[in-house]
Amino acid sequence: MNWMQLALQLTRAAMSIDEPHRQPETPKNLGEALAQQFALIDRNIEPVTRMVNAQNQRLERKLKRQKIWNYALTAGLVIAIAVALILL
Repeated sequence: MNWMQLALQLTRAAMSIDEPHRQPETPKNLGEALAQQFALIDRNIEPVTRMVNAQNQRLERKLKRQKIWNYALTAGLVIAIAVALILL
């Protein structure tokens, strides 16, 4: 049995496990329904916000590195042109 077949069998076994699905409580009034919905949105938005902020920080670090690299390449190009002009 290869690894792919084993992984496929484990996935099928995990999907076939029947857990009792809990029905959410029906809200008594509109205010309670809105409160539940907003709480759900707040719970779900926090991890997304953390992931986006982390991604933005990584992007800022990469842009800073790229900016330094661009300055170094520009300086190297200027030096190479200056040396070429001096040797001519």
